[in-house]
Amino acid sequence: MVEFPAFVRPLLTEIARRAVEYDIHHRWPEQDLVELSRIGAMKWAIGKPWGGYDLDALTLHDHYEAIASASLATALILSQRDAAIGYIEASENPTLKDRYLPLLSQNKLWCTIGISHLSTSHQSGTLTAERDGNRFIINGTIPWATGAVRSDFLVAGAKTLDQQQILFILPTTSSNVQVLEPTQLATLSAAQTSTVRCANVCLEPEQILVGPIDKALHVRKRRLPLGQTFAPLGLTLAALDLIRQIDLPSAKNTYESLLDQFNELRHTVREANTRLMDEQDLQSGPLIRSECNNLAIRATHSAVTLYKGAGLRIDHPAQRLAREALFLLVWSTPTSVMDRNLELIADPY
Repeated sequence: MVEFPAFVRPLLTEIARRAVEYDIHHRWPEQDLVELSRIGAMKWAIGKPWGGYDLDALTLHDHYEAIASASLATALILSQRDAAIGYIEASENPTLKDRYLPLLSQNKLWCTIGISHLSTSHQSGTLTAERDGNRFIINGTIPWATGAVRSDFLVAGAKTLDQQQILFILPTTSSNVQVLEPTQLATLSAAQTSTVRCANVCLEPEQILVGPIDKALHVRKRRLPLGQTFAPLGLTLAALDLIRQIDLPSAKNTYESLLDQFNELRHTVREANTRLMDEQDLQSGPLIRSECNNLAIRATHSAVTLYKGAGLRIDHPAQRLAREALFLLVWSTPTSVMDRNLELIADPY
């Protein structure tokens, strides 16, 4: 099994203990985030000039995986915040960096990201940006924004009329910005994902982080080609821990087989994250992501199987993990990953 840093082990135990309650009651994991802040988690993804620890992308990935092994919702919330921070730090606007990054480092502000409509959620919504002198007028919908109702601002993205992209700071209290109540989802309700609507929002030049350029999403700091794999790897670890606790030969055999697969796949992910330079890699990238998803689905459903009827109880951790595995099938999923997911699900061999 993965050996996580000693300083985080007791915290992971507490986060895991609270995860079912937060899931059932759709509660924002405030205590998790407070305790993560105490160990410096809010500084991990921020550069040293602004009070952060300046951790590299692979170390961040390992930390998200560890947190996901206790609560995927909490890991997702933190990763989305840090993704937004990566775009702020990549900006050529020093005023915005100096304004926001120190406060984020001190956990005095909270932010999230709203860019999926520029990449994989075209059917769910879009934002348009129309020039008005040196400003932009923003209209449309951000379909998915994790923790938007809890955030002071979003790092959002929009397309101009000539199909270029801009990224910008969008305060949630801005005039004509409406953050809807969290969407009722089958899983990860604690992450409180909302839709955000913009109607003639006036975007001043000093709010622009990046663009207009062709591929604004590629500028992010601390970005990995297989960064999303922390979620299935963390879920697999959580399922393995549940399976290990059952004293049956079938559980032991299942545990050993899945653990071998996990160790091999985790090594593959780490090697690929250092080797692949383009997350749009048409061969190995989608294959590895889908293999991780598939392993998590099989591991979490194995846990439900071994816990029998108890695994169907809404308050059982195996049930939560099995539902969270559904998230992997739709989160940040380009067509190449979706097609490979379907192949693995449909092919009995």
